[in-house]
Amino acid sequence: MNRLVIIGNGFDLAHGLKTSYANFIDWYWEQRVNGFATEYTDTSSDILCTFKCLKNEVWSVYHFRDVPHVHPSVNGKEIVKSLFEQPNKYEIITSDFFSNILQDIDCYNWVDIENKYYELLTDYVLSEEDCEEEIVELNKQFAFLREKLIEYLKTIGTNQQIEELHNHIIEFFNPVDFSTEGRKMAFDNLGLDLTKYKEICENYEQQIEFRPERIMLLSFNYTATAKMYSNFNLEFNYIHGDLEHPKNIIFGYGDELDKDYQSILDRNDNELLKNVKSVKYLETRHYHDMLEFLMAAPFQVLIMGHSCGNSDRTLLNTVFEHENCVSIKPFYHKWDDGSDNYLELVQNISRNFTNMRMFRDRVVNKDQCKTM
Repeated sequence: MNRLVIIGNGFDLAHGLKTSYANFIDWYWEQRVNGFATEYTDTSSDILCTFKCLKNEVWSVYHFRDVPHVHPSVNGKEIVKSLFEQPNKYEIITSDFFSNILQDIDCYNWVDIENKYYELLTDYVLSEEDCEEEIVELNKQFAFLREKLIEYLKTIGTNQQIEELHNHIIEFFNPVDFSTEGRKMAFDNLGLDLTKYKEICENYEQQIEFRPERIMLLSFNYTATAKMYSNFNLEFNYIHGDLEHPKNIIFGYGDELDKDYQSILDRNDNELLKNVKSVKYLETRHYHDMLEFLMAAPFQVLIMGHSCGNSDRTLLNTVFEHENCVSIKPFYHKWDDGSDNYLELVQNISRNFTNMRMFRDRVVNKDQCKTM
């Protein structure tokens, strides 16, 4: 029996890495502000936003005498905020796509750029207006963000592995975690007698039988954090690519279960499919390697740091509803005030199922799950 460990951005965050999209946008503002020093015109532009001095003054590092509270220690985000607050002196124009991203960060300090892209794309598709130019422009902006994100992540180093997480990854199966339907399949694969379930669970000497034969770390991250972990039975699958091979990095949307997806297909326009993850998966063997792993034997899923949001719903549905899946065990986050995100996480997991009876059976109860 095998174990599939789904690794998302929360895994990197748990290691102290600043890999959230909010961190990335902060870095982007820093880059834009640093670029002002060499801008000797009254306008500074890229594909996402334009800064303009309304009094015909040129951008330069000295121009920030007009920005309150500016000090060398003040970051780019704070400087840009000051510019936004002076509409009589500065005009800032952002694209619809970038405006939506900034709005979510301001309101929630969190954003899913891939979901924002898909929402705007479907808005264009479902509108009655001719939107070919808007879609081409949106794809250019998304490609620009992808390249900037890769550039940013390359500036982030790795950290040390967390021993507790390593132990969770390689630990023996707990038969209590197995789904009701999948328990017999799991025991048969392990060569154990299900009728002696209670005796086996209480027999310490037989716990060695519950050691995973193979463990695949299915990383949705681009960083090398997952590779810090090792064991004799552990293998890696960077399903969305990694920073060592930037040309293969997948950044897009993967929700073919969405009710509006068929409308995208019906438009018969390949520009609309430019950032579909299912299509991009065909450029490498990563997806096929995952499928072969799923088909090889019964498996348990551990979820470490992945929100299970809609941007990966097609792939997660393939995993969660696979006939060999006998358990889905999410690791959740707990805050200092005692609150946690277990409920939110399993709500997201539920959206990746089409069979809700299967969802209720396979997802492990909170009292059997752990925090990370």
